[in-house]
Amino acid sequence: MSDRDGNDGVPRLLRLIAQKLEDFLDGDELALETLGESIEAGGWSGEDLGSVIMALRTLSGAGVATGWVAGEPGRDASRVMSPEESNSLSTEAWGYLLDLKRRGELDAEQFERVLEMLTGSGVRPVSVEFARDVASRVAMEHGEVDNPGDGPHGDIEVAH
Repeated sequence: MSDRDGNDGVPRLLRLIAQKLEDFLDGDELALETLGESIEAGGWSGEDLGSVIMALRTLSGAGVATGWVAGEPGRDASRVMSPEESNSLSTEAWGYLLDLKRRGELDAEQFERVLEMLTGSGVRPVSVEFARDVASRVAMEHGEVDNPGDGPHGDIEVAH
């Protein structure tokens, strides 16, 4: 997402969050309560929100952590990229996958399987389109019985 001045949506969203925090510190008791409304009104995508979360975690030092940060692996748990994942996935692809998980379109196991396939693919950086393709295949195989001799992920080739 870009605004009129050509600024990327992620920096603009970071500025909004910073402004709301400053407003709160200046005595505006509703500043944090209206943050969600401001985000919705701004039209940011799930990818933008995922990127902002990643940026904030990285700045706080949590970006170097691997795996599940808060809670059990599940829909509401927080997840940050491992260094390998960070080197493999584009910011947009990561945000897209986080959004799928947040919406419940991928469960925790499927999410991890998609990440494993993408990081092992040899593609750098993984694009949103490739992430979408792999996530679709993994989501579609949920509940299907694999045929003997068939690979679990169709035609996706993984670099060795």
